[in-house]
This record gives sequence, C-alpha cells and structure tokens, in this order.
Amino acid sequence: MKSKVICIILLSLSVFIAAQVPTTYAPTSLISVNVTGFVDSPGTYQLSSISRLSDALKLAGTPSPIILEKGPTYIPRLYTSEEKSVSPKDSLFLNFQALRSVKLTRGKETKTYDYMKFVRMGDLEQNPILRDGDVINVGAVHTTVTIVGEVYYPGEYEYIAGDRLSDLLNLAQGFTLSADRKIVNIYRYKENLKDFDLITVDLRTHKPEDIIIYPYDRITINRDTEYRRGWNIIVEGNVKSPGKYYIGDNTTLYDILLLCGGPNSRGDLRNAIYANLPNTEKVDPEFERLKKMDITQMSIIEYHYLQNRLRQFPGRYSIDVSRTWESKGSECNPVLQDGDYLYVPLKMDMVAVTGQVVNPGLIPWVEGKTWDYYVKSAGGYTNNKSFNGVRIIDAQSGNWVRPSSKTVLYPGDTVFVAAKTEYDAWTRFKDIMLITTQIMTIILGIHTLAN
Repeated sequence: MKSKVICIILLSLSVFIAAQVPTTYAPTSLISVNVTGFVDSPGTYQLSSISRLSDALKLAGTPSPIILEKGPTYIPRLYTSEEKSVSPKDSLFLNFQALRSVKLTRGKETKTYDYMKFVRMGDLEQNPILRDGDVINVGAVHTTVTIVGEVYYPGEYEYIAGDRLSDLLNLAQGFTLSADRKIVNIYRYKENLKDFDLITVDLRTHKPEDIIIYPYDRITINRDTEYRRGWNIIVEGNVKSPGKYYIGDNTTLYDILLLCGGPNSRGDLRNAIYANLPNTEKVDPEFERLKKMDITQMSIIEYHYLQNRLRQFPGRYSIDVSRTWESKGSECNPVLQDGDYLYVPLKMDMVAVTGQVVNPGLIPWVEGKTWDYYVKSAGGYTNNKSFNGVRIIDAQSGNWVRPSSKTVLYPGDTVFVAAKTEYDAWTRFKDIMLITTQIMTIILGIHTLAN
C-alpha cells in the first residue's frame, strides 16, 4: 500500500515539474528580402519572420555606424576586419551610404527610415519588422551637415530636410562633459558654397529643438576650459607631504608650503627650484640655433647667452622660497599658476671645491667664510692653476661669479679653479713677432705721413 502511495506522489511531482518547463516552439518561417543600392553585397536574403531592417542591412554589408572613420566623406561608420584591410578611398560604399534615408518598399508603398536614429537613439520606429517580399534600397549621400568639437561622435552626417540642432546633437550622442553648453556656433554657407555667415546661438535663450539646420551647415561645440578646472602644482623633494596639490585663482606659494607641511629636517629651501613646467617646454629658437653653431662662428655675446642657457633651469621663477617660508608669506609670495613645480633638495651644509686644488671635494660649510677659506681647506692650489681663474658657481642661480676677497659662500655653492692654458712656445713666438711687425708698420706709416 505504501509503495503505491509513493508511486502516486512521484508521478504527481513529475507531471508538475514537466508543466513548468517552457514549451519549445517550432522554428519560425522564413521570408525573402531584397537589399539593393549602395551596399557591399546587394541581393536576396532569407530571414526569419521576426527580423528587422537592421538584420538585413548587416547581412548586406552595412554594419551599425558606431566608430568614426575618416574617408573622402566623413560619415560615421563601423568597419569589419575585412573592410579595414581595404582603403576607404577604394571602397566608396564604406563612406557614402545614406543610412539616414533608407527606403523600404512593400508592395506599392515606399517608406523612408532613418537607420542612424535607431542606432544612436534607439528609435524602434526607424527599424521596422520585415515582411516577405520587402525591397530595401540604400542610396548614396548627396547633402551633409557637420558637427565638430565637444560632442561624443563628431563628424559629417547625412542631411535630412527638416533637421534641427537637437537631431544632430542626438546623433552625435550629445555634449561631452567639458563642452560649453551655452554657446553654439553655426557656419552657414551661402549659395556659392564658398562664403559663409557665422550664426551664434545662445542655448540659454533658445532650445536646440527650435534651431533649424540647413544643408552643409558646420556646427562647432567649443570647450569650456573652466569646467572642473584642474589647476595644480607638483611639490617634490624634502617636504613633509610631497605630491600634487590643486590650486585656485588666489592660491599662493606660502599656502602650498603650509599644505605640504613645509620643509622636513633635511630640506634646503634656499636652493629650492620653483618653476613653471609648461614654460620649461617652450622652444627657444635662439638657443636651438646656437646649439647647432660652431663656437668659432659665434659672437662673444652669443657665446655668453649659450653658456647661461645651459647653466640655468628653464622656466624658473626669480623667487627665494626660503624668504617666503621665513616671512610667513609676507615676502616673496606669488600667486601660483597652473603647471607650477616646486622641488626642495636635500640640505647639505657643504661647499664643493673642484679643479686645480690639492684635494678637491666637499668642504663643510662655515657661516661667513669666504671662498679662499675653502681653497685653503682643500690643500691650496696646484702648480697648474690659471692666473685669475677662480670662479664661484652659485647654487641658487647657476651663475659663474668672479669672486672678490669679500665674497661669502653658502651651502651648495661650488668653487672652481681653472687650469693653466697650455701654449706651444714656437706658436706663441710667431704670434708675438706678427703683432710686433704690425705695430712697427703702423708706427712707420704714421711717421711717414707726419713728415
């Protein structure tokens, strides 16, 4: 008895589960659709009875226009890998398909569909279900309008009579985040298609739906440079919190020094580099010209200019950052610019002595000491020292300075002692004799004229 009850229960469960399994429908019937015109593979195609216009266009070689590609005419277009292997200039159908005016003939009735509106805006009315015997014709583009600038899909689009600015914006997927949404410029060609008028539309007082577009109009959407403006300064080196800091219109150098915590225990603000990075990248035509010249062809002032440009940090501000910090912003406290850069080097209380000294190297800095102290600390001069050949290289400016007996050095400065210039004795003798002969000739000439 129990076994019969169990069998009945299992049978009931199997019937219930079978009822939940969806019924497998028979395959839909097929229809024949003809695709003609400006397509890769025109012909008759067998499709299911639930197929739409987009299915037939894809089979005929008209994929969805998603990616922009430049060709003879700038029409938005997605190319397959096979199509990309062919130059757009060699396959006109890749560039001139009138996808906004696809004709569908059903019996004696012909309707026009804007396939681009379906692709970009999801308008199902522009992608109808096909029926057996339908004829699809893709023509060629004859008139265009252009929208460029801050839209997601800029390009040259097929023009349809009655187009409004809103239609073009929708096809281009609207404004980008940085677009200036207040002003739109429309360049409208005159009848000669050479001259044009500039029409400026203020979208704060006019709706895009109310702006009628004409054939060959060029619409430009400019960028709003103030939108989410990202002005910043980069702080690196020996500060407590190096990194990138965003700045406003009135942010000063002292504000940033406070934000980054100021110099750490080893930071050297006196020799800090405060510069504007965009200015470091600017091309100096004169400097580039001099770099290519032979030194013997330069004038003295050109040679000195080349020397200074090689020694100094380009784009550097003439600011003493240590004074900014010590005065708490009351001195040397400029308003920052976008792209500014601050580097605080490691503080080394040393003066470098190099060149013709007995023991060149780093000498501990002593406050108030002059350059000759450091030369003596390095063992004094060698016997190859050039007469009057000592120069101080200022760590802050990079300049070479001829020292006096009172020149005081600071940490990071360098004392350079030049070597004696080698001369060939016979060459020097000839030079002296040549100059002497020239002087004697001038004296005799003056004497003769006087008599």
